[in-house]
Amino acid sequence: MFLNFRQEKILLALIEEFIDTAEPVGSSTLLNKHNLDCSSATIRNEMAYLESLGFLGQPHSSSGRIPLDEAYRFYVKYLLQKGILPPPEALDIQKEYQDETLELESLIEHTRKILAQLTNYTSLILGPRINKTIFKYLKLIFLNPHSVLVIMLTNTGGIIHRVINLDSEINPYELDKMAKILNDRLQGKSLEIFNFNFLRQFSDKIDLNILNGLSEIAKNLFKEVEKKIFYDGTINLLNLPEFKDLKKLKLILEVLEDEKLVAEILSESLSSQGLQVSIGSENQYLPMESCSLISAAYNVDGEPVGSLGILGPKRMPYERIISIVKYVAQSFSERLNKLKL
Repeated sequence: MFLNFRQEKILLALIEEFIDTAEPVGSSTLLNKHNLDCSSATIRNEMAYLESLGFLGQPHSSSGRIPLDEAYRFYVKYLLQKGILPPPEALDIQKEYQDETLELESLIEHTRKILAQLTNYTSLILGPRINKTIFKYLKLIFLNPHSVLVIMLTNTGGIIHRVINLDSEINPYELDKMAKILNDRLQGKSLEIFNFNFLRQFSDKIDLNILNGLSEIAKNLFKEVEKKIFYDGTINLLNLPEFKDLKKLKLILEVLEDEKLVAEILSESLSSQGLQVSIGSENQYLPMESCSLISAAYNVDGEPVGSLGILGPKRMPYERIISIVKYVAQSFSERLNKLKL
C-alpha cells in the first residue's frame, strides 16, 4: 500500500505518540509536538485518508485516532528496514552472562528474568527441542562395586546425572573402557534415538544396567525440557491500561497456562530461524488479538534449538523491545555455546 512521504511521517508520528500516551491522537497534538511542516487541516485530511486505508481507527467521533494492526505492521517494517541497534543496556546484558557456573536450567531462569525486568512485559522461553539435543560427552564414575554415577553433557549445555545400580560388581577400570566406547560411538548423535533398543547394540561391551540408565536419562530429558515453557513477569500485564478489562486479561492468562499452545506459538521463531513479530489479529488465537508477541530463536552450533520472546500490548515501544529480544537471544546463544562439562 503506497503512502507518500508526508503520509508516512504523519502515520509514524501518530503511532509513536500513541505508544507514549495510550490516548487517541488529534491533529493539534501532532502539529504542536512533531515537525510535520503542514497545517492542522492538512494533517486532519491525511489522518482521514489513513483511516480509510485501515491504518487508523477513531474510538469516538469527537476523539483523535489510534493506530490499528496495519499501522503497527507498517511501523515494524519501517523499523526493521531502518535497522535495529543493540539496546542501551547491551553491556549490562553481557555482564549477566559472565557467570560460568550457570548450567542450562539456571541460564533459562536467568534469561526469563532479564527479559521481564528490561521490558516490564511478560517473558516466555521455549526450552531446547529434544530433536536438536545432541550427545556430547559422558563420564562413568565409580561409587561402589554395585553403583555408578553417570554424568552426561549435551550440546545445549544440559548436564544430566543419574546413579545406576548394577546387578553384578564392576571395577573402575572397566567403567573407563565403557565410557570411552560410548563417547567414541555416540558423540554427535541425537538424544531422540537414545532408547534401549538402539543402545543394546553395545551390550557385548557395556553393562545392560548402564545402557538402560542412559535410555532413562534421555527419556527424562524429553519429559522435563521438551515443549517446557518458562515464564516471568506475567503480573506486569496487570499494570497496563490495555488489560484493565479483567475478562480480556483472564482469557490471555488462560492461553499462557496452556504450555502446549504457547510452545506451538513460540516454535514459529524456530521455523523462521530469526525474529518473529506477531501483531494483534496476526496471532492465531482470539484472546491474543489485543497483544503483540516478539520472539527470536536461540542457537547452539548454528542450529536453532529453542526460542524466547516478549508478550505485551500492541501499544509497545517496538524498537526497544525488538532490540532487547534480539540482543538477549544472541547473548543467550553465545553463553550456551560456551557451556562445558
